[in-house]
Amino acid sequence: MASFFRPFAGDTRAFERRMSWVFVGTFLTLGVFNPFFPVWLAAEGLDGDTIGFILAVQIALRVVACPLVLQLADRSRERADVLLAVTFASLGAALLFLVVDGWLAILLATLTLAAVWSPVIPLSDAVALAGVRRLRIDYGRSRLWGSLAFIAANVAGGFAIARLGPQAFPAILVAAFAIAAVVTLGVPRLGRPRQATPVPLAPTNEPWVPTASFQRRLRRLAPAPDVRLMLPMLLAIGLVQASHALLNGFGSLQWSKLGYSSAEIGIFWAIGVVAEVVLFRFAAKPMQRLGVRGFVIVAGLACVLRWVLFTIDLGVAGFALLQLTHALTFAGTHIALQTLIGSSVAEHRLGAAQGTAFALQTTLMASATFGGGFLYTAFGAQSFLAMAAMAAVGVAILLLAPQPQRRDVGGATNEPS
Repeated sequence: MASFFRPFAGDTRAFERRMSWVFVGTFLTLGVFNPFFPVWLAAEGLDGDTIGFILAVQIALRVVACPLVLQLADRSRERADVLLAVTFASLGAALLFLVVDGWLAILLATLTLAAVWSPVIPLSDAVALAGVRRLRIDYGRSRLWGSLAFIAANVAGGFAIARLGPQAFPAILVAAFAIAAVVTLGVPRLGRPRQATPVPLAPTNEPWVPTASFQRRLRRLAPAPDVRLMLPMLLAIGLVQASHALLNGFGSLQWSKLGYSSAEIGIFWAIGVVAEVVLFRFAAKPMQRLGVRGFVIVAGLACVLRWVLFTIDLGVAGFALLQLTHALTFAGTHIALQTLIGSSVAEHRLGAAQGTAFALQTTLMASATFGGGFLYTAFGAQSFLAMAAMAAVGVAILLLAPQPQRRDVGGATNEPS
């Protein structure tokens, strides 16, 4: 255990194994919280409006808190220390749910958890990408264990809630966060983030350097130049990801309306996650061949086709096949995002880049979820055409936006791979 607190000096496979455990802990908590938190809120007597308010406010806080913590991690001596701090703070915040009573206390506990928990996933990704930069690890090989842990948490949490009742949710959540805290102790420690960058910048052009001016201090919150260059790509990826909002919120309801059983709906979801795991395992070579831009264009076009076909009753076999596209539309765009950040951003700004991407994607996803509810109420299955349009806009941005130019190679196109 003591070796966990020294800078990592192992090989690539050892780094991947440690990060696999970090992702297991991270997504174990997500797999408990996402599906069962609203169920517990309802069991506590909260009505739909109050539940929606609590969920919306905690999402808004995540957008604000996450980038700030990630920028702090970039300036720290060791990102692993910050990751450990927010993971154990999340465990402490989860303990609050054991004693809360009433909607206001629940709201305050939820906001506390959102503030400290929101940086965990992007910060884990930042540590993993530092391993990609230094040791050339396969990000997908480690990340796939997070998806498997998410499935396990869904299944185990479902059985536990069914047997013990929704009132057991706080104890189950605390148990998940305790496991996450223990396994995160093994996070690889790489020392201070390196400041080598693929796009050299003069110190006087770096707005994140502390100054005495309050106005210039505020500028530190803005994305650095190399992150700003990626904004069109980040927006395109965010739109493709956010187009899943209607599926996440109303996919099961739509299948149920078409007459599919709970078991069949469960199979549909399982197929999508299994396809995601396979993509994470084997994405490296296709990503190298197509490049980030090409990979996201393919994923976006697959997304458009997916949502158009979702308006039709395809039958059990048809929907099972359609769910296989989840590997491209969701997992593919996530891998593309990590590849883009890992190949285009200086190591000491990986956290800031993750924070910018997180804030953008979360805002788009929240907006699509909010608007998608009204669309689904009004138009039913046809509302998925709006999600197809959102993904199509993402593809159009990639086709029309200029590719970033590298300053150090005479303006040659820099296509991350």
